Amino acid sequence: MQPKPVLFTVVGVSFSEPRFAFDVVVPRDDSTLFTGFAGVLPAVTSAENHGETYDRIGDSRTVRLSDGGTFREEIVRYVRPHSAHETTPPGEASTGYFDYDVTKFTGLLSHIVSDATARWTYAPGTTGRTRITWAYAYRPLPGRTFVVRRLIGPLWMRYMRRSMRNVLAAIVDERRADGAERESA
Repeated sequence: MQPKPVLFTVVGVSFSEPRFAFDVVVPRDDSTLFTGFAGVLPAVTSAENHGETYDRIGDSRTVRLSDGGTFREEIVRYVRPHSAHETTPPGEASTGYFDYDVTKFTGLLSHIVSDATARWTYAPGTTGRTRITWAYAYRPLPGRTFVVRRLIGPLWMRYMRRSMRNVLAAIVDERRADGAERESA
């Protein structure tokens, strides 16, 4: 029997609508957001799509890390939020989701976890805000739950918090650039 996943979650609030936040973060170059932590957790250096796109269910890519490790991500859910100007059909929320499965770890993690799942949720908050939730669950290899929960976990949570700050800063920077473009037009 395989161990249960160990879940880690961080939340951030963006002062932008869900559609704007989603459109800034999801297609962004991951190396600008996931920059490693304390010399222990490696940074993302690149991602190679296995097809023409990475915005549909079934699309996959290989993520390369600064320590030489890699892993494969495959999109399992991709729902872009509705724009604030669009009419949302009854029963349909304007929340966006970007969910992916993570497999084929190489490097150190290949000896600790079998796979992982991730979910990014972009939910409307108070007017003009978005509640961004990043949930990441590692599935430890047998006998490795303690290592994931107690050794990797505290570092991973710090990494996730730092990465969420990078995500929020990218949204602010894009909003500023978007505002500057409108002013100059």
